[in-house]
Amino acid sequence: MAEHVTHEHELVPTESHVAVMLRVPAQPHSLGILRAMVSAAASYEDLDFDAVADLRLALDEAATALIRAAVPGETLHVVVQPDPDVVELRVSVPCPTGVTVIEAGSFSRHVLNSLAGNVHTFTGDESGPHQVLGISLTMSRWSTLR
Repeated sequence: MAEHVTHEHELVPTESHVAVMLRVPAQPHSLGILRAMVSAAASYEDLDFDAVADLRLALDEAATALIRAAVPGETLHVVVQPDPDVVELRVSVPCPTGVTVIEAGSFSRHVLNSLAGNVHTFTGDESGPHQVLGISLTMSRWSTLR
């Protein structure tokens, strides 16, 4: 799935016309609204119960890792993009340059790999001491087929 990061640190879907985007403060108290949003989007897309639960857990893990790494006062960007066979979830936030999230072999990486079929991290524009870091998760619509 093609994507790019703008100067405003906003993920922009480029292939699908259907996406739910939300911006919230990069703070732990925002996790509840993110869980509610992803649950509503997944239910609207008619995902099965297990897939909705997996998507919520994956979002929680990815967002928590990025919130911990975020520059104080920044905004967390979340995009849920459903396609016919998969749902892609992308989370990003400006972080200090040189910071990494979801290290290979870490418990968080293991959790995300267990919940999603494809997990990768990405970086966006660097401006001064900050860079955009993100996590992209691609999950099958049918969790029982994974």
